[in-house]
Amino acid sequence: MSWDSTWETVFREKEMGKYPAESLIRFIARNFYGKDRKTIKILEIGCGGGANVWYMAKEGFDVYGIDGSETAVKRAFSRVKDEGLSADLKTGDAEKLPYKDGYFDAVIDVECLYSNPGKGAEKILAEVKRVLKKGGLFYSRTFADGMYTGSSREELGKLEYRGISDGPLAGKGFVRLIDRKGIDKLYGGAFDVVSVDKLEYTDSNGKIKISEWIIISRNGD
Repeated sequence: MSWDSTWETVFREKEMGKYPAESLIRFIARNFYGKDRKTIKILEIGCGGGANVWYMAKEGFDVYGIDGSETAVKRAFSRVKDEGLSADLKTGDAEKLPYKDGYFDAVIDVECLYSNPGKGAEKILAEVKRVLKKGGLFYSRTFADGMYTGSSREELGKLEYRGISDGPLAGKGFVRLIDRKGIDKLYGGAFDVVSVDKLEYTDSNGKIKISEWIIISRNGD
């Protein structure tokens, strides 16, 4: 099982973000607006409480979501249903996606892959590749090596941590950051990497740095 059970507690005790990130909206708009949206199948791995599936369903796409947290999936389903929208949501493991080969036009990862060690992330990417159509796109937003990792933490390996004491990643269980070379190795090993951009900003009067990669890849097979 790739999913860290810490997230069940997180979703039970906290209300996570309710709206999609601007970079995701830009990705969807650039690649799929102007097409017959109801025929475009999009999957989000680690869909959480449904901010992104809600947005994509509202925009008229054929939307699917999977998450290891039963609490998160129930929350996402309620949000979609309450607004009269439709999405296929499941509780499950991203290492064993319950979908047919070549089924999706796009797969979305918004801070899901980072919570898996390198080998687990490779298995997830292999599954993403399997369910993507040839030429399908993979959008991944993941924490970069410049990210604040607390005033104290347990270091498990290169850019891998647990027990982060404070900041945005505190209480989130296992954390794997990635540097530019790591992107080429991990994502490039499965896909054709189309673009790599970085989003950085600070919080707490400049004391905390949030650093994220926006990686867009294509299934060339």
